Amino acid sequence: MKRKAFFVSTLFLVLSLFCLQPSFAKEIKVLSQFPMSGPVGSLHEFGWGYIDAMNWVNSEGGGVNGKKITWFLEDMRYSPTVEVANFNRYCAEHSRDEFLMATGYITGGLKPLIEKVNVEEKIPWLDGSYSTEIFGEEGGPSKYPYYYSLGGTYGNQIRVLMRWIKQNHKGKGKPRVGFVYSPTAWGRDGTPEGIAYAKKLGFDVVAQIEYPYTATDATSECMQLRKKKAQYVVYHGYSGAGSYTAIFFKTAKKILRNVQLMGTHYTTGRFPLLVSQAAYDGYVGVATRPFMDAVPRARTPMDNPFVKLVHDFAKKYRPDEYKKGLKGGGIKDMFLYSEGLTYAFLIQEALTRADNAGNLTREGVKKALDTMVWDFKGMFDGKTFSYKSHTVPMFQIFQAKVKMVKLGGKMVPTGGVYPITDWINTDEINW
Repeated sequence: MKRKAFFVSTLFLVLSLFCLQPSFAKEIKVLSQFPMSGPVGSLHEFGWGYIDAMNWVNSEGGGVNGKKITWFLEDMRYSPTVEVANFNRYCAEHSRDEFLMATGYITGGLKPLIEKVNVEEKIPWLDGSYSTEIFGEEGGPSKYPYYYSLGGTYGNQIRVLMRWIKQNHKGKGKPRVGFVYSPTAWGRDGTPEGIAYAKKLGFDVVAQIEYPYTATDATSECMQLRKKKAQYVVYHGYSGAGSYTAIFFKTAKKILRNVQLMGTHYTTGRFPLLVSQAAYDGYVGVATRPFMDAVPRARTPMDNPFVKLVHDFAKKYRPDEYKKGLKGGGIKDMFLYSEGLTYAFLIQEALTRADNAGNLTREGVKKALDTMVWDFKGMFDGKTFSYKSHTVPMFQIFQAKVKMVKLGGKMVPTGGVYPITDWINTDEINW
């Protein structure tokens, strides 16, 4: 009997260990996709930042309470078709109990994946899109429960600019505002909400102008704004690095005297300073991140903890690329590099919170995101945000300061964009 009891006990122990083995062996898998090549050019900095941060997460960063993350990185080449195909492939190849999170970067990929992500797979998806349609009042958690943005909507970006005008307008009479936007889904995203809010505040919206990416001259558009006596011009739906941006800003500087040029996230930073040069001086824009990269780089303010963290990472893991800067193979703009870190840090935070709650599953990660209150490693100068809206609702307004200096026999721009407001949490605003 003793022998039999011993055998049964031993068998029970072995079977118990065998049954537990899958949970010990279970991997934590995430997929991230960035536009590192394609129509917007070579933006390998996205991938560099992500690779460096995820390697750090799995080593010095402690992983997920000691458990390593199996991460996959794909170049979606700024193509929704590629982004969708990659995601479908990973869903087919990896089990749901291991493949816990996915990330993307553009609105074009979100729309065709609505059913796949939110209904079929039910997998938390972090995205770089600031789509008002997906993440604004008409969308959000009730409509797209598994979509999360890493910033605030374009509609709110423009409304924040309108609030700034309201608070700082010094002229007589109502502020006269003109809108210049690209004839694209991006350019139209948030513009109607911004115009409606301007009218609600009592502004005169004097012009709504579509200005194409193919533009080689902006005289006609600027003359329309001058004829309408615009005092503020919001430029939206464009890359700050595009030649069309330089053309518009330089033309506006000549034709629109004493007019305040303004813009949204992607025209508030380093690239527009480099391409528009002196014409960018005085520009006022809103952004969802702190300013990352002055010209020259050594003059970047390091008082923001996250900015310092990003530069420290690049110096440690990409020293040659950091020093090269705008030269071939260098980090052209630290914002691009920082985006890779931003995704990696949020992935680690969400997975760790889910693990701490004893629910390291897709639903557990979703709950961790839905209830998250975080300072994002000091990104917002000590302020925290709540992810309940599935957006990071933090904005700051910046003003460009540009000085042309002689270097190597030619004039080059120096300076940056510097905060003129504290961080603004739009979840706390009664519009």
